[in-house]
Amino acid sequence: MTSHEKKLIANFNDRMSNGVQISLSLTQDKRGEKLNRFCKDLSNLAPKISIMYSKGNNNDTPSIQVGNNLRFYGVPLGTELEVFLEILVAIDKNSIRISKQVQDSLNKIKMSAELKLFVSQQCPFCPLTIRQLFPLSFAGQYIQITIIDCTLFPEIAELNGIRSVPTVLLDEHFRWTGSTRLEEVVEVILNRDPARLSSSSIERIIKEGNAEQVAKMMLEKEMLSPAFIELLIDEKWPVRLGAMVVLEYIAEQNSKLAAEVISPLWDLFHKVKDPVKGDIIYILGETGDYAIIPKLKMILCGLYDNEVKNAAKEAINKIEQKSVNK
Repeated sequence: MTSHEKKLIANFNDRMSNGVQISLSLTQDKRGEKLNRFCKDLSNLAPKISIMYSKGNNNDTPSIQVGNNLRFYGVPLGTELEVFLEILVAIDKNSIRISKQVQDSLNKIKMSAELKLFVSQQCPFCPLTIRQLFPLSFAGQYIQITIIDCTLFPEIAELNGIRSVPTVLLDEHFRWTGSTRLEEVVEVILNRDPARLSSSSIERIIKEGNAEQVAKMMLEKEMLSPAFIELLIDEKWPVRLGAMVVLEYIAEQNSKLAAEVISPLWDLFHKVKDPVKGDIIYILGETGDYAIIPKLKMILCGLYDNEVKNAAKEAINKIEQKSVNK
């Protein structure tokens, strides 16, 4: 930390009234030591900034969190320091402002979204993008912003195909490089096409208790997200369960749309483990499509685990019952 940076921090401390708290999450990743050193220097130079320490999962990336929805994967020094301090002062003074037009759009958003902003300490344009976007993490409860230092975490940048900074990603498909209009970003979040949602985005939305919102979005567009199929066969049971809740809701409202999972799931049936096979069969039963019964009867005659066969029997009974009740 340079003498200029130290003086800047001290000056911003004097501008605060009550002070703010930020959270530092450390893991086994040794790069967390740099974040830890920054936070210690920050609190020493600015006593009105307190640090809450936590231990993240070993596979997590060490991070600094500001508020509930703003997270830094990096050390906000260099060109990033001043805007980082501006954010803390804005929180302290409750002076985060956003236009009525943008706020009206944010009020219509009922499903979470994660914006990833890739920056570097040397970039002269990155602070402007941070200033433009950070209010979204405070003005809208559903929007999370993760700011990633490409120099400190180059593997994350490489994984996301980042070639220049600043770059903003939404749902791993929507991308803005260079200048970013806040209104445009919010509009895209509000009108997201479910076909463009990634499996990780859908999983996060479901985990937050918004399974019904995911279902309603696909029902409104009358299409299933391709990434949604991935969740139905995920090896982790809680993930599959959440996806099945979504499908059950869709099946109640639009059985024809729900039946679109039949072909891709059947194609994957013989490639997955028995617990996942059982859940695929359950899903096929939920669709209520009578045309799937011959395939289910093939399972009864095949070399499958008894639990898989029992699931097939139950699915057949459910489909036949639904057929009788129509």
